[in-house]
Amino acid sequence: MGSGPKTPSDPAAPTEQPPLPHLTRVKMTALGAERCPNLAGREGVVVGSGQYRSTVRVMFDGFKSPTSLHSTYVEAVVEQERASSCRRTCR
Repeated sequence: MGSGPKTPSDPAAPTEQPPLPHLTRVKMTALGAERCPNLAGREGVVVGSGQYRSTVRVMFDGFKSPTSLHSTYVEAVVEQERASSCRRTCR
């Protein structure tokens, strides 16, 4: 009849990621790097949530204050990935 709210079973409904827990190590996604090229390749730590449900506050390494970003712009860093990069640079 009408276009009501989309249900979770609706394939056109956006998939919302669960929020990243505080102190989770994150890096920029490809989408985040495209939208915020000055932050591409950076890593940081989630320090809180933003004003909106889809926003996270990230303290990037070397920054003095946190940055608010859409949650799809960051992804959790895999521990194994961090360990292998440290082996290359920490010698």
